[in-house]
Amino acid sequence: MSDEVIRVIETIVMLALVILSGMVVRKIRLLDQRTTEKLSNFVVDVAFPALVFTSMLRTVDAQILADHWHLPVISVVIMLLGLSIGYFALPFLTRHRKRVHRGSIVFSIGTPNWLFIPLPIAIALYGDDGEMAVLLFNVGALLVFWSVGIWIVKGGRPDLSTLRNLAMNPGLLATVIGIFIALLFPWTRTLEYLDVTDAGPGLAASSILVQAMAYLGDITVPLSMVVTGSQLAGAGIRNALNRHVIAIAAIRLAAVPAFIIMILWLAGMAGIRMASYIHTIVIIIASMPVAVTCSIVAEKYGGDVKLVSRVIFLSTIASIVTVPLIVWIVRTIGL
Repeated sequence: MSDEVIRVIETIVMLALVILSGMVVRKIRLLDQRTTEKLSNFVVDVAFPALVFTSMLRTVDAQILADHWHLPVISVVIMLLGLSIGYFALPFLTRHRKRVHRGSIVFSIGTPNWLFIPLPIAIALYGDDGEMAVLLFNVGALLVFWSVGIWIVKGGRPDLSTLRNLAMNPGLLATVIGIFIALLFPWTRTLEYLDVTDAGPGLAASSILVQAMAYLGDITVPLSMVVTGSQLAGAGIRNALNRHVIAIAAIRLAAVPAFIIMILWLAGMAGIRMASYIHTIVIIIASMPVAVTCSIVAEKYGGDVKLVSRVIFLSTIASIVTVPLIVWIVRTIGL
C-alpha cells in the first residue's frame, strides 16, 4: 500500500473521529439544532472566508494563476457532470416524488464535499500546493453551487435572488478579494509572518490583522467537522438505510468518481495532462460524500431535508472506506 493511500486513510480516520465527537456532543445535548445551525453559519460566513482570504494572500501570485487557471474550470465541469449524472439516474431512483424533492436527489448526487474534507487531506499530502489547489477548485464549485445547484433544489426556477446569493457569497467574495490583493500588492504575502517589532505602525497593524484572520481561519476544518457530526446526529440513522438513500449514496461515492476517472483517463490518452498532485486531488474531490451544506440549502429552499440529511449521513460514514479504496485502485492501475 502506497504512502499516499496510507496518508488518505490516516486523514479520513482522523476526520471521522472529529465528526464522531460532534455526534457525541449532540447526543449528550451540549449542542442542539439551533446551536448547530448557528455554528454552521459561522463556519460558512466567517471562519471559511478568513481561511480563504489569508490562503490566497499566502499562495497566489501571477505565475500560479497563469499555471492553474484551469482549476476553477475543472471544478465547474466536475460539478456539472455530477449534476448531469444525477438527472440521468433520477428515473431509476424514483418516479413519484415532487419536483423539488426530485431536485434534492440530483443536488445530493452532484454536490460532493469539495472543501472541508479534501482540504486537510490535500494539505497532508501536498502542503501549500495542495491547499492552493483545493481553494482554487472552490472558486468554480461555489459558482455552480450557488447558481445551478440552488435552481435545481428550487425545482429548476432561476430568479434574481439566486444570483444575489451568488454575488454576495462570503466565501466567493473572500476568494476574489484575496486574489486581487495578492496580485496587486505582492508584498502582502509576507504579512502573516512579519516580525512587527521591525515594522512601521501601518505595516504592523496590517500584519496583526492578517495574523488574526489566519488564526480564525485555522478553526474552519475542525469546527466544520464538529458541525458535520452534530448535523448527522440530528438526522439520525433511522430509515437511513432505505433503498433510495443507499442508491443515491452509491451513485455519489462510486458512479460519479468512476465517470470522472474515465474522463481523466480519456483526457490523458488524448494528451491532455495535469500535474500528478492536481490529478489526485481532483479524483479525491470527485469521490467525496455529499456536502453537509446541502441540508442547509435544502431546508432554506424547500427541498427534501430528511432525504438529503440521510444521504449525507450514509455517504459520510461509507466514505471512510470508499475514498481510500478509490485512491488505491487509481494508484494500482497507474492512472
